[in-house]
Amino acid sequence: MRTTYAVSFTAQSCSQQQRIEVIDIVSDWLHDNFPNEKRPPGTFVRTREGVDDPVFRLSIDESPPGGTHTKSFTVTIVYINSVLAFDLRSVLIPTTHRVVPSTSRELRQETIAQLVSDVLQRVTVRDANFQLIAQSSVATSLLEGNTFGAFIGAPSRRLPVLVEVADYERKTTSLFRNGAGPLSGIAHIMLINTPAALKGFTEFAGDALLRPGTIRVYWAGGGEPLTLSLRETAPNSYFAERNRLTEAIIEAAASALASPRVPPAPRDDFEDFQDDEADATQNAAIDEYERNIAELQATIADADRIIGEQQAQLERKSGQVDRLILRNVDLETTAGTAAGVKAVASMKEALRLAKHNFSFLVFHDDALKSGERLQGPEPIAVLQDLSRLNEVARAWMSKEISGTSFHIACRGVGLDYAAHISQNSREKFEQDYAIIWKGERVLAEAHIRRGKKNHLFRIHIYLDHDTQQVVVAYIGRHLRGKHSAN
Repeated sequence: MRTTYAVSFTAQSCSQQQRIEVIDIVSDWLHDNFPNEKRPPGTFVRTREGVDDPVFRLSIDESPPGGTHTKSFTVTIVYINSVLAFDLRSVLIPTTHRVVPSTSRELRQETIAQLVSDVLQRVTVRDANFQLIAQSSVATSLLEGNTFGAFIGAPSRRLPVLVEVADYERKTTSLFRNGAGPLSGIAHIMLINTPAALKGFTEFAGDALLRPGTIRVYWAGGGEPLTLSLRETAPNSYFAERNRLTEAIIEAAASALASPRVPPAPRDDFEDFQDDEADATQNAAIDEYERNIAELQATIADADRIIGEQQAQLERKSGQVDRLILRNVDLETTAGTAAGVKAVASMKEALRLAKHNFSFLVFHDDALKSGERLQGPEPIAVLQDLSRLNEVARAWMSKEISGTSFHIACRGVGLDYAAHISQNSREKFEQDYAIIWKGERVLAEAHIRRGKKNHLFRIHIYLDHDTQQVVVAYIGRHLRGKHSAN
């Protein structure tokens, strides 16, 4: 596992209300950036939260298509004795056995920065008695410069300080004037805007070489600072250099900031006494369990992503097969030949294709139920007749033909169409032809005839003259008629 982004700070004297507000900020951020209905395959979100649990934790595991790593993003909030610890980190977990560059995309830094900025507005965090904020701190006077310079040498300072001396002589715009951005919660940003402020800063910081147009990063605990001289940099390289400094600080934080100690979840049963050695052993075991859980979640996310990709491929292939079948049916229908393709395996499959592709036909539930029970004729033959009927329905809905010429149009596309059933069938077996349509009982007398003996089938339809709709009411064997026994 490799940590790529980390923010960790502690706020003293926090109230329970502030804790709730911070948790709400994280929950709102989750809803805005990972809504339930838009989470792709390979994305798992889990939380730890309880009434008696001092820990709130949000974990998001993502295994994007074609990725080489699972991204694990975690926000942890620990609240004990009015002290609130906030920790945010992004980790990459490898999922391949090949040496290849990482193709995993991180969460946008602006997205993370906004979350951290919102939290810093709810709680007060101090580093060596200097408040940590997401904005830039500005010095314009000698005294303010003294304050900034003294802070550089504070032995208890734990975060880096990025100091930019504005080039007030050339009146250029400061690169970090808009605040910390992706460095929110990771570094202090200080702008020195006047000669007086620069003089005050150098008096306490001891950096006599600092000049207008210079940006310097002072690490916590000393060490050689990073420096960028804008006067020695081409203007078209300003933002590239700014990003270089930003990434250097982010990388340093990711590799240096340790995760906070997280107590185990509350248990119903407990031991009255546990010595320090047993407690240390338990903490080590918990750490190991959490690492194992992270790796298992990464594996699950990667497996879910693979399943999602395979399902997408199957759906694409299924759609291609459907289009090929329908194209073949259309060509054979146009040519006036019998169905020759055998790619439709069942009536259920034929009806699925018809319902999803023949948009000018309305399929009644009775038609689907009766059609699935039909045995004997080739399903493709039924599909071909429904394709022909769909074309007639299109012409009728567009008023290219009238109701009186419906039978002519059917015969024109090769359908054996009958507009009515016999008087005897109507009198004796009316219930066989009845359907409920728009709350009323109507008779689907009109029908398409096809085949003989074992290959015989009928498609009964109802023509709604008010809406110009063709309702497919029944697909199956010959219904009872004049030759049927009572």
